[in-house]
Amino acid sequence: MVNLTERIKELMDKKKWTCYELSAQTGISTNAIYDWFKIGATPSLGNVVRICDAMGISLEQFFCGATSYQLSVEEKEVLDQWFALSDLEKAEIMHLIETFRIIKNNA
Repeated sequence: MVNLTERIKELMDKKKWTCYELSAQTGISTNAIYDWFKIGATPSLGNVVRICDAMGISLEQFFCGATSYQLSVEEKEVLDQWFALSDLEKAEIMHLIETFRIIKNNA
């Protein structure tokens, strides 16, 4: 399991950011940031998202590291559309993809 404060510190070190800089970039109070490191308070998921946005990384990269896959703009668009579909529509899309695989393998 990822230790949130250790991961935040690791990312801050890579950016050469102080707690003050992280606060300025995210809008999270410096007191909250100091509490994470000094008294072991746990950052909320909302604050982790703000940190990711400020650092230009995804939540996946935050939790999995730099080796995670970067989605292209087209892939992000497909995923956005996918999440808006009903279960029936998703099943139909998966059936269509399987049909394309069969056609491709028989060609």
